Amino acid sequence: MLPLLLISTLPAFTLLLVPPATKACCKLARELALLALLLATELLRHATAAGTKERERGARMSSAPSKPRPAAAALVAPAEAETPAAAAGFPLLDLPELALDRVLEELSPASLAAMACVCAALRDRCSADALWERHLRLKWGHVLGAAARKEWEAELGGRAARADAPRPTRRRSWVDLLACAWPFSSSWIGCRWLLKGDHTPAPVSAVAAEPNTIPAPAPAAPPTDTVAAWYRALECGEFWFPAQVYNREQDGHVGFVLSCYDAHLRYHRRTDTFTARYPPLGRKPGKEDDGVQWNRVRAPPVSTPAQELHASDCMEELRPGDHFEIQWRKNKDFPYGWWYGVVGHQESCNGNEHMCRCHQDDMVVLEFQHYAPGSRWRQTTVSRKDHREKGDETDGFYGGIRKLQTKDEISTWRRFWPVDVLN
Repeated sequence: MLPLLLISTLPAFTLLLVPPATKACCKLARELALLALLLATELLRHATAAGTKERERGARMSSAPSKPRPAAAALVAPAEAETPAAAAGFPLLDLPELALDRVLEELSPASLAAMACVCAALRDRCSADALWERHLRLKWGHVLGAAARKEWEAELGGRAARADAPRPTRRRSWVDLLACAWPFSSSWIGCRWLLKGDHTPAPVSAVAAEPNTIPAPAPAAPPTDTVAAWYRALECGEFWFPAQVYNREQDGHVGFVLSCYDAHLRYHRRTDTFTARYPPLGRKPGKEDDGVQWNRVRAPPVSTPAQELHASDCMEELRPGDHFEIQWRKNKDFPYGWWYGVVGHQESCNGNEHMCRCHQDDMVVLEFQHYAPGSRWRQTTVSRKDHREKGDETDGFYGGIRKLQTKDEISTWRRFWPVDVLN
């Protein structure tokens, strides 16, 4: 108990006993006194730790069971001799190349990352892009697009530039230099030096305790320019990637029903959800939306930025009953969002499919059937041959149109259909 008391109180008494450093000689005396007392603290700390270990070892030896009689040992020996040979099994690295690759393909991401910790040969094999491309496609394929890959490459370029940039040097005292070489990394000198320097401790990953996640042991950390590194950055929430979110701000806000807006997302593996960060709406600051589920996220289907008009290449194909997405924004300062609708019939058409000639008309009727008939948001028309942005500050501005080509896209939109018709 006394050594522990001394360890905890000596540094505090040090600051009281040593006079303040007002001159160069006083500063040297202060540092020498600090060094002497810190050395004494270290010696007491490690002497206490060594004594505790000796006592624990003596307690274990006194409580250990007695050795078996020779006869019993002779009976047990043959069985014990067979155990290592039976448990040795077949060495994994002795498998043929194709067989080993097939085994690694069947591993989950967490198992593959753990296998990379075994040895250098397996680390190289388990970091192969071909293995991780499959896992990336299976879990992240429907939310990652070309824009996400470009931003990841830009992130790698930024990291390389920061690594190559010269760091500002600072003048260190001889106490700092001694702390660099001090053998006890947990000492007060070492902690003091780390706090004074530019060192930032890396976050401790808790991935190993989570299912379907990647542990991050230091010996097997993948190179930053590999697919495995990208997968890990996504899984650990270290990379914000561009995507689109259906029905943004689902906290009772009906103004975004059946819409899809651009955002940057970060994954949270503990809750298996995302945080979405939306761009500013005019002068309004950007918002963040927590708890975004996987079914509300998609990869951008086109490469058109949210502030630019999409070039519509499907106007001649649109017929009544076709499903589409159209760009819409409230005013010129807002980014576009994509809104779901269905092509309707002209007022002069009775809807008979055999008599309908709406597809030959120069104007295309766009309907948003989740709004009640008579609502100003229910219907609009656009030019088929000379389509461009149209609208005003009251009803907003309609932009480019994209025809939905697959049943999966249509069914995804229909999943978000509101329970009640909107006004």
